[in-house]
Amino acid sequence: MAYREPGLLSAENLKTLEEAQGYLVDWDGCCAVENQLVPSAMAFLKANHACCAIVSNNSSNTVDDFAEILGRSGIPMSKDQIILAGVESLTRAAEMDAEGVLVLGDTRMRGLARNLGLPLARENIDLVVLLRDTRMTYNRLELAANALANGARLIVANPDLTHPGVDGRLKPETGALLAALGACVDLGSVDIEIIGKPGRHLFDKGCAAIGAAYEDVVMFGDNPATDISGADALGMNSLLVSPSPGVFFDSILDATKTA
Repeated sequence: MAYREPGLLSAENLKTLEEAQGYLVDWDGCCAVENQLVPSAMAFLKANHACCAIVSNNSSNTVDDFAEILGRSGIPMSKDQIILAGVESLTRAAEMDAEGVLVLGDTRMRGLARNLGLPLARENIDLVVLLRDTRMTYNRLELAANALANGARLIVANPDLTHPGVDGRLKPETGALLAALGACVDLGSVDIEIIGKPGRHLFDKGCAAIGAAYEDVVMFGDNPATDISGADALGMNSLLVSPSPGVFFDSILDATKTA
């Protein structure tokens, strides 16, 4: 494992980077802040686009959204190299043959749910999909809580409580909404499936996208509880993005230029 001193590249870290065959890169607070790419992260992705995959707990955007952001920056990554927890959650829901699905998420994500053929409903709900719903209302919370109390299954995009915004502002995440549901319903009695990191699903898809094994990949992420612990559980090397994305990727670029 390469995660040790934040912001510093030890001899062990440098050796790990030299031997890596690919990189899994988080998005929010790592290579982008509120979907604005950090310049040094942009340079890293351009230089390593063929062996990188974005593996993000983001549940507010589609793969097309990210592909457009990367494309505008001249980063030629394929859509297969963009793995997002929200998209994966809806894809998983489409496999479950639910008869009535409540999607707690933004308009574009509910649109994706319709495109995937999910039978969206506000009554007789047997599956709730919890994404980062920035327009969450009391009524939606009430609908979801009662659906779960009546036996509906629950898919959660990620357990993150917050992610960093501009100037270090806290942006409430899907896990904060899960906590609100947990204040209403005993979640221990609910059939819950969490799709995003630290679970292995995104890591598996990221490695498959770049054709590399766990032991040959380095994960870059800013969240020890999801990015780093998830990589650890799979025997994957990891580096904590700290003290800031700009400083971190500057150091990575310097190291890989001289390696």
